[in-house]
Amino acid sequence: MADVTLRAMPDTALGCLALGASTGGLYALGEFLKALPERIGAPILVTQHLPDVFMPFFARQIAAASGRNACVADEGIPLEPERIVIARGDAHLCLARDGKTVRVALNRDPASSGCLPSVDRMFWSVSEIYGRTGLGVVFSGMGRDGLVGSARLIDSGGAVLVQNQETSAVWGMPRAVAEAGLASAVLSPPDLARRVAARAKGVPW
Repeated sequence: MADVTLRAMPDTALGCLALGASTGGLYALGEFLKALPERIGAPILVTQHLPDVFMPFFARQIAAASGRNACVADEGIPLEPERIVIARGDAHLCLARDGKTVRVALNRDPASSGCLPSVDRMFWSVSEIYGRTGLGVVFSGMGRDGLVGSARLIDSGGAVLVQNQETSAVWGMPRAVAEAGLASAVLSPPDLARRVAARAKGVPW
């Protein structure tokens, strides 16, 4: 792995955790969620590149791995702490504010990465709603989906973590973010979970 410059992690409370993955991401997400504490005090979003027909099965896998309630995104679903909302295979997982409630807003406009669903679109939406309290994690995957959204999240004061090369089946998506100097950590999925836990508890890095 080439040397990368790591960014400082904001010291604000954790408002939303957004996870993006593609090829090799199923295993990585499972390892990450198993290592995540029972409570982090924030909703969790997942965009995994999979055909829509597989999403209900994937949601059951995620629920089993995490010990949390997990569901496939539908229009208007409210975000709740600890609840995992998973992008449909045929729509971007975006968000909209409804008074004090944040809800799912499905979107099917073309993404710059060409992916549907797109990690870029999810991260961008998290940046608009949560700003400095938004935290993204990019796992194993081919291509560069997540790079544009990561830059937007950073510009809004949020932070991004990425999976390391050693544990990635395909170090494409994480590498793009890391080499752009946008990551606050480059680690294995279990170690990424521990960093998220520390952020959720307000523990300095």
